[in-house]
Amino acid sequence: MNKIQLYVLDDDVVYAERLAAFIRSSEFIERIQVRLFSKIELVIELLGNQQLEGVLLLSEAYYPLLMNRSTSLCKMILSETIANSKEAETKIPFLYRFQSLHQLISRLQAFYTEKHRFDAGPGTKRTRVLSVYSSSGNCGKTMTSVHLAKQLSFRGEQVFYLSLELVSSASQWLQGDLGRFSQLLYYMKSTPELLGPKLQLLKSHDSRLRIDYLTPKDQIREMQEMSGEHVRLLIESLISLNVYDFIIVDLEATVHPRIVKSLDVSDHIIWIVRDDLNDLYKTEALQKQMGSMQNLHFVINKYTGKQTNDFSVLGKEIAYKLPYIPEWKVLSTPEQIWHSGLFSEQTYDMFTATQIGKGYSSSDREGAAAS
Repeated sequence: MNKIQLYVLDDDVVYAERLAAFIRSSEFIERIQVRLFSKIELVIELLGNQQLEGVLLLSEAYYPLLMNRSTSLCKMILSETIANSKEAETKIPFLYRFQSLHQLISRLQAFYTEKHRFDAGPGTKRTRVLSVYSSSGNCGKTMTSVHLAKQLSFRGEQVFYLSLELVSSASQWLQGDLGRFSQLLYYMKSTPELLGPKLQLLKSHDSRLRIDYLTPKDQIREMQEMSGEHVRLLIESLISLNVYDFIIVDLEATVHPRIVKSLDVSDHIIWIVRDDLNDLYKTEALQKQMGSMQNLHFVINKYTGKQTNDFSVLGKEIAYKLPYIPEWKVLSTPEQIWHSGLFSEQTYDMFTATQIGKGYSSSDREGAAAS
């Protein structure tokens, strides 16, 4: 993904250096390249290049001197007194200096994304949508989803985790601000054209896992009212940000329109199954009801080393087998889900087997059962 070029001219040198250090030590390093200027003459010389793309971030002291200068850069103003601009179509947005740096950069990205849509050139890697689904509960969809998001993020990918469950258990496992999903649902229904920039402002971020995410917590009624068209709009808006390599969608075990539409717009579907007769029966029935799905991969979870049921009725080979983790039979703390390095690593092996499929024989596609 192309990085945003950020040029900063600030009369507060200490603040500017702190801002640059934050970008270079955070997840924003993958999205933003920052350059600091201390002399206005150098910036005026820079503005002579009308081929530049990016953001010119000015402090209020320099704004009167440069506001009428023509430039191909997107101007934004660091203000000590003016609150954040709210409207995406604001000609020159103001960013409040004394907010958290993470929020400031997120707002900067939101305004820039709205003003300058990236055109994907030949060979540009497109954001891939990967949905994790199952036909019945307690199959380990969310556990698989969050560990896969972690593994991809730690390998340098930009990842967005989206839960479309009525109530997401991942809300208690992830760090960062929660409770913004309801605001997003409001904009999705009232002003869908603003959804893209609002996503940048209302998404949550887990600095430990280095992923952005949205998880419902207290929005049961709103999630029930969410239509398939809303899901399509949400996922397309995430893709249009041109920030993420992967969007991992954690689905619930229903055929609600929001779930079916997510499956429809996915590039790949990981369908979690258990080696259980009832689960196999439900999986077969739902698969027939939904019809043909592209890039569908069945994955057995909670595998103990011996397979009891015959999954050939599904018409596809089992793509991978994730191990049973006894420590997860009863969870007592949120931190408990991160204790198994074995499972976490094998979610990436599963991803490699299903997404790439090179150099994997059927014997390779099996995770070790936990002892």
